[in-house]
Amino acid sequence: MKRTIICNIPMKEDVALKEFTSNDDSLPVSNDAYRYAINSFLSQVLKSGDELKAILLVKKDGNSFYEKNVEDFKDELTDICKSVGSASEYVVVDTVFSQDKATHAHLLGRIIDEISNDSHVLADITYGPKDLPILVFSALFFAENYLKCSIDNIVYGQAEFKGNEVVSAKICDMIPLYCLSSLSSSINCDDPEKARQMIKTLLSI
Repeated sequence: MKRTIICNIPMKEDVALKEFTSNDDSLPVSNDAYRYAINSFLSQVLKSGDELKAILLVKKDGNSFYEKNVEDFKDELTDICKSVGSASEYVVVDTVFSQDKATHAHLLGRIIDEISNDSHVLADITYGPKDLPILVFSALFFAENYLKCSIDNIVYGQAEFKGNEVVSAKICDMIPLYCLSSLSSSINCDDPEKARQMIKTLLSI
């Protein structure tokens, strides 16, 4: 199976290893500790012969912590791939830590360029600044509608802290949120009240 992985890389120092839990049978996770929620999940679902392309989204700030974080991601996923007999390649898409329109347009264009056609796409939106999940959702919508991709999983690693220490971490499925965004954009109605009722009806299904 051809898979495309999109992962937001954190800018912070010392991303802790965590044993993720899951309340969702469709999101199995490892008993081993990982820094990235998507890797805990991939360790359970990858199969021999899978071909992975990981697109790592990096925001470059005044520090260089992201460099180690990129290598940590590669190390985790490479070890998983070796254990099951699958292949992996990595592409780092980096932009400056800025919220201007030009940076957003450039980043979205680069993500779209790197997504493999006809692939199963998985994303991890746990880390990174607030613009990245919005841009990732836009890229996923484009991939699903124009690149013949299927959006398999969007995960978020929800962590609870005591001081600076992670005391628990749970993997969450963000696909319903993605579907909700797509659903809202599909409503074609000129009457505001009717549109409100339509979205509520659709949400209740």
